Amino acid sequence: MVRRLGSSENYSYNFRWTIRHKDGTAEHFRVRRCARVSSKKEALSVEAAHKAALARGDVHPNDPWPPTKDAAPPTLRAFAPDFLAHVKVNNAPGTLRFYSGGLGRLLNFAALADLPLNEIAGAVDRYTSYRLDVAQNGPVTINADLRTLRRCLSVAVGLGRLKAAEAVEINEIPEAPGTRLAVSAKTEQLYLKHATRNLRDGAIITCDSGLRPEELLPLAWPNVDLLSRPETPNGVIHVRGVAHVRGGNLKSDASVRSVPLTPRAQEVLLRRWKEAEAAGNKSPYVFPGSGDSGHIVSFQHPHEQAIEKANLKPFEFYCWRHTFGSRCAMAGVDKFALCKLMGHSSPSVTEKYYIHVTTEHVASGFEKFVAYSERGIAEGIAAAFPQASDAVQ
Repeated sequence: MVRRLGSSENYSYNFRWTIRHKDGTAEHFRVRRCARVSSKKEALSVEAAHKAALARGDVHPNDPWPPTKDAAPPTLRAFAPDFLAHVKVNNAPGTLRFYSGGLGRLLNFAALADLPLNEIAGAVDRYTSYRLDVAQNGPVTINADLRTLRRCLSVAVGLGRLKAAEAVEINEIPEAPGTRLAVSAKTEQLYLKHATRNLRDGAIITCDSGLRPEELLPLAWPNVDLLSRPETPNGVIHVRGVAHVRGGNLKSDASVRSVPLTPRAQEVLLRRWKEAEAAGNKSPYVFPGSGDSGHIVSFQHPHEQAIEKANLKPFEFYCWRHTFGSRCAMAGVDKFALCKLMGHSSPSVTEKYYIHVTTEHVASGFEKFVAYSERGIAEGIAAAFPQASDAVQ
């Protein structure tokens, strides 16, 4: 229970705690403490961190809490449970999952995880170099972990576990050009002309549905519905959730969604289904592969080759998802319907997911994107291949 201390601005909390001994006996305690904070949310965070420390056996119910500000800062590994307890109280479940995934990757790097919070400056650079050079991760992924670390230090300062003057400044690394680019209609047509069959199909589906690469590549046929219905005349893709390669956590509840198909995406999927049937391919995946996963795991090499052959400026395959979102916005799709279509969840847009969006509402907004997309395809073909356009005219 958290309550204000009389006329004081500070909040207090109290709860019951039981210690069970190996001989079967148990001790029961009533824990009452002043949280030394003037916000109820902050008091709940202090209480949650106290319970986490008790559960780990770091403190006894009779010990003071919060620790004095003169105490030595904890290591990142030791503070991790308190950080997650704070996030659980103060943020949405999707944010907790985001920080849990980032924290898990940080803790896997012992040279960083086992240092006190006020001594991690040099280790941050080593962590970044390792992720770039050894793990071959991109700047976008690494920056997500650095944001997690920055928030962790901020919470440590707020809970009195780290002095503000000792908090290390965490700077994100520059993202490569083309990481978050909306592809033009002309570039799209030149790219598709030089793409392999699988790459072309994957780019079209992503550009017309906004699927993340980790949603597209393991897409299974049971989650593809090509039947025409009033609300989804071209069919729909059911996204069941995104599991991170490391940590195994769903990206967010919002990533579980149903995305309507454009006529172009429906045509691609229908063709692939018919080709798989004719070839006797029993793979459950839309993009089957020969590896252990059973599906293609990356478009990286054919993507780079297509860009080189078409003489285009480099951009990430992920940009096709960004292109979908940008085109939807330019087509006038309602921002809440777009939020639903993209399966987005982040601290800056979390409140949007509390607004109910019906299937009809999403489908209605999506029709604007279909019309806009079809106009763009025609204009892109005309711009990319003017000779063909002149011949048609």
